[in-house]
Amino acid sequence: MKKILMVLLLAAPILSNSQQSYKEDRINQFKHLNERAENLEYALRLQALVNDAVDKENYDLACKAQSEIYTLVKKANVRDMMHKARDQKNAYCAVKKFSLLNK
Repeated sequence: MKKILMVLLLAAPILSNSQQSYKEDRINQFKHLNERAENLEYALRLQALVNDAVDKENYDLACKAQSEIYTLVKKANVRDMMHKARDQKNAYCAVKKFSLLNK
């Protein structure tokens, strides 16, 4: 009986430390996921701006907004969206450069 009590007394600090570590890991995971959601929400709002800029043929604004979208998607590490965002950024910025040459 004394041995069991001794083992429990020795194991109590170890168990409490692992529980604290688990809580910290979950808090960090929540913060990371929350940041990703905020970045993607901001990217979605910027996409509406890009669409309006393209409709008005303002490719300078479209290039800047799409560049920011690419940065946010890359930061959120959404791999399936990164390629498309980069391609759109390159396209809008190329049109911007071309339109500046023709002025």
